[in-house]
Amino acid sequence: MKFLTNVFLISILFISGLIAFEPTIKQSEINGVSLYLLPDEGEANEDGLIDQFWLAEQIKNDTVPKNIHIVDIRKAEKYKVSHIKGSINIPYDSKKESLDVSKFPKDGVIVLHCNTGVMSIDATTSLDEDLLKRVLVFDITYKCDDKYDNCSINPNEAL
Repeated sequence: MKFLTNVFLISILFISGLIAFEPTIKQSEINGVSLYLLPDEGEANEDGLIDQFWLAEQIKNDTVPKNIHIVDIRKAEKYKVSHIKGSINIPYDSKKESLDVSKFPKDGVIVLHCNTGVMSIDATTSLDEDLLKRVLVFDITYKCDDKYDNCSINPNEAL
């Protein structure tokens, strides 16, 4: 019972923002960039997921490593209204199932995001194997209020 109480209290402190996320996962390096990934074992990272809690914290603190390129794959209209600071827009064409990879940054790591993570995972299926070595998915829910004043990045829970 005491363990559950402690887990509950830590969860409340984390959710309320009183304590910062501390990755428990070993740091990885991809294409010269140090970052955190979800664990490889099981199904948790079969889709090439960056640790969404770690990256959300980096965005919040404006400390995203230099060569992590966040690519918003939502439609241009949605990107123009609101987007993650520093991200670039390369819309995913779901009908053609393709991304214009010629617009991808040539260095570092590319992190795809959309509104819920689903379209980002779909988009990776259109990429060639060499490019996939440096493309990750940011599994978040990105939403804004009706006036697009208050936007939030909420990491989705890994299954």
